[in-house]
Amino acid sequence: MTIQNNTGQTRQTTAKDLISLLFVGDEKYESQIKLFSRDNGFVSHFCSNEKQGVEKAGTLLPDIILIDKSLTMDEKQLSSLEKLIKGFDEIDFRFKPAFFLGVDKYPEFESRMQLYGYGFDEFIVRPLSAGELYYKSNVYLEKINLEQKQIHQEKILEKSFHYLDKFKQELKIVKKELIQEKTSLNNSLKQIHHMTRERSQMKKSLIFMKECFDQNMVGFEQLLSTLLTTRVEVNRGHALRVAHIACFIAKQFDFDEKKLEDLRKAAMLHELGLLFMPNSALEKGEKEFTNYEKNIWIQYPVKGADLLKGCQGFENSSKVIRSLNEYCDGSGYPDGFKKKYIPLASRILAGADEFDRLKDMPDVHCLEDLLVGLENIAGSRLDPAIVSWLEKYAVLHMGSDAYRVRGIGVEQLEAGMKLGTALFTSSGTKLFSVNTLLTQRSIDKIIRYHREYPVDETVYIKA
Repeated sequence: MTIQNNTGQTRQTTAKDLISLLFVGDEKYESQIKLFSRDNGFVSHFCSNEKQGVEKAGTLLPDIILIDKSLTMDEKQLSSLEKLIKGFDEIDFRFKPAFFLGVDKYPEFESRMQLYGYGFDEFIVRPLSAGELYYKSNVYLEKINLEQKQIHQEKILEKSFHYLDKFKQELKIVKKELIQEKTSLNNSLKQIHHMTRERSQMKKSLIFMKECFDQNMVGFEQLLSTLLTTRVEVNRGHALRVAHIACFIAKQFDFDEKKLEDLRKAAMLHELGLLFMPNSALEKGEKEFTNYEKNIWIQYPVKGADLLKGCQGFENSSKVIRSLNEYCDGSGYPDGFKKKYIPLASRILAGADEFDRLKDMPDVHCLEDLLVGLENIAGSRLDPAIVSWLEKYAVLHMGSDAYRVRGIGVEQLEAGMKLGTALFTSSGTKLFSVNTLLTQRSIDKIIRYHREYPVDETVYIKA
């Protein structure tokens, strides 16, 4: 906002510069309140009588009180002004406001001294000017700021002296304790040497126990994997393939070694809950399940996770498995989580599991069918960002002479090229499907998105 002074010059103000003004005057001056608007740096309130002014001042606690009345400065009117100021003095102001008096002309010396004695701080000669009042008010507001700083500094000083006294008392106690500690330290040093020798022996025992624990974990995992392969896996090697795919994708998301191992174990044991399925159900297709069998099938990751979470070393893997049947669109189980609320490791595992199942579906005859099938479940069953990496995995590991692709940068795209995989942004937005024939318009769209939501660094096109 701008404020104009008497010379016509203007200055900018902010919301922090706004001055709280209580205008007490005759009703004929009420229209002058428009001068003191927010645009001119004020938050203003008008009162037409003294009693109302005192009541509002106690509620509003203004910075400035402007009294603008028709005065002739005789003794009677001066006495009424003194009474009015005393009424304001009865208010418990934390920081007393400045009192301004609107006058027709600057008061004579004796009247001025008398008004100063009553408590007036400044005089504004009519016609009233918002700029003049604003600049004169800043002097008194600065005074209030200094008072506030002084009170704040006094409190800090008082607190500092309190802490100093407390510190002195604590120092005496510490001195006594130091003497006791010195004695205890000498005794402790004697024990340290003995403890060091014991620690060395314990360390050797711990290493041996860890090796045994690791061997037991490997054996336990192999036991469960063999059980799953024998009883549950329709397509042998499913768990191993899922683990390979999941770890490939997880590396693209910078998983550390610990997270990769937890994900690998989750992939190897993700079908553990299917051990609860009746033998008859395992030989059926999903469409032939009874309601009871459907419920078990939907919840098998939860059952498997519950079984694993009590096994030391498999706690994190159980959390990954638990959300295996969560869908990106929120229609999954058990919690109905959506998108980023599903753990990333669970989204990766779900993508790897669906990929291995999808490639063996009867209607998938070639790599191109597989890519189309993956796109059909992107955004519903699977996270589009995971689908993007699954398609790259398919192209890099399953491509053949019949389906050759090459990778290029976004800046190398040319009209007439055909996409070898679908193209997604980093936020998971699908721009184009596999086999899309690029035009200059579509390339412009890719470049436009790339500036805001970068697409994959490498775009695969058919060779």
